[in-house]
Amino acid sequence: MTRRSFLARCGGGLWAFRAGAAAGGREAFRLWFCWLAESVYFMKQPPAEVKDCSSLLRFAYREALRPHTGEWARQWGYEWLPPYPEARTGAAPLFRVGEEARHFADARHLMRFNTRRISRRVEEAEPADVLFFRAADGESWHAMAYLGRSHFEKSREIYVVYHTGPDGKWPGEVRRPALRELLAHPEPRWRPVDGNVHFLGVFRWNLLTEG
Repeated sequence: MTRRSFLARCGGGLWAFRAGAAAGGREAFRLWFCWLAESVYFMKQPPAEVKDCSSLLRFAYREALRPHTGEWARQWGYEWLPPYPEARTGAAPLFRVGEEARHFADARHLMRFNTRRISRRVEEAEPADVLFFRAADGESWHAMAYLGRSHFEKSREIYVVYHTGPDGKWPGEVRRPALRELLAHPEPRWRPVDGNVHFLGVFRWNLLTEG
């Protein structure tokens, strides 16, 4: 079974109970952001724009704020949609880069202008938060979306999702490890722990903290 066919078979509304927990636009944004980010992992062919970690975040953020109509679903190839309320936050699907609002922002600018650090402890992360990392050279940045529980599988695991980014001719891929797996990553620089100098912390979107 392909990941996409799995999505189709989940059309009965797995985790529909989550919608009942939505209290206002911010909680609805969290639901849609996590559902969208995780859905890309299950797609046989992700949206063409999703090519690295920041583009996955931009896709989930922007589309979480859109009206989720039938036409919208067909545009992205979704055969079903969860029964979540719309994320009426008043926020535009744009990103801050300095004093400007743009359609594009890389991982560094997403962190600096569009989120704020909540904690160095991943245990304090909430669904739709972002884990940011920086390479030793100080020039390369990486980001992972914190999902919490899966919106597609009955599992007690806590998950994150991210795009690896390209490496030479390899285009990269979307991965969704359990948090416990990430904490034991064979490369310590990717472990979201306080003693890791490459881990910058847990960040939360501004629209979830402002106002």
